[in-house]
Amino acid sequence: MSARWVGVAVAMLGLVGPAAACKCGVSSREQAMSNVPVVFEGRVVKIDTRGGSQVTTMTVVRPIKGVSGGETVRVRSHTQSASCGYDFRQAGSTVLVGGQSAGRGAVSVRRCTMYNLND
Repeated sequence: MSARWVGVAVAMLGLVGPAAACKCGVSSREQAMSNVPVVFEGRVVKIDTRGGSQVTTMTVVRPIKGVSGGETVRVRSHTQSASCGYDFRQAGSTVLVGGQSAGRGAVSVRRCTMYNLND
């Protein structure tokens, strides 16, 4: 390979950024609950997965904050843990959910919060 091509290859490698990864700090369940405005125990009704995104329809079984009992909530997440997603297909029929309000009866969740609430 000529010196010119080696230079081009090195320049191209310089354009590649670091890989995105989701790193979670371990915290207590109580601390995880205090860090988000919406927390509830929900029963999974339906999971709709498209590519790396997921919308899980849940019924609130036990409201903790930010929702009412019996309410239907759409929970939005990514499915891949590297993008800080939480895949509800791996959860049980009921799960403790904590996240940010995403408007119109929807909640957006991230893997770190979900991990700390459910482990």
